[in-house]
Amino acid sequence: MDGEALYLSGRVLWVVKSGEELHAKVLNDYPYYVRINLKTGENICTCPSGGNCEHVKATKLAYERGFYFDCPDGGMFPEACALSMLNEVPELGLEVTLKELRHALETDESGSTAAMLLLRATDLVERTKSWRKIPVLEDAMEEYSSLFPDYNLTERLKSRINLLLNKRSREEG
Repeated sequence: MDGEALYLSGRVLWVVKSGEELHAKVLNDYPYYVRINLKTGENICTCPSGGNCEHVKATKLAYERGFYFDCPDGGMFPEACALSMLNEVPELGLEVTLKELRHALETDESGSTAAMLLLRATDLVERTKSWRKIPVLEDAMEEYSSLFPDYNLTERLKSRINLLLNKRSREEG
């Protein structure tokens, strides 16, 4: 997939501008991290190409089209800055988390990342009262359960989704 296709398909999860640098997380075969110096054009990507790749191009497109967070102190920990900003706009945070969750279910061999994202998504659904997203969580949970049926955590995650279903019923009831 080229940079424009990555951008247009919503695979640029976030872009942080810190001073003269851009930092981004882009989903492709795996999640890749990008850093671009806006002054020099120098860039690096954690993909096998190491930079000057479709992930860098997707990041530049996102930035040029206004899809970024300005975070002056975010250079050392750009993901923390992005997560903080997404926390301030929980509806957007939920959308980004669900994209990342779908990707993790395809690529996360240990289940750890997918589990963390399921937890975050349930918290965000509850916080935003986005009850219409519960079926998406149920589908993700079904897939997680089929991949990791013997994990104790699987039952705990199912319980969290059932709690959301009960809350929705009480609020809509």
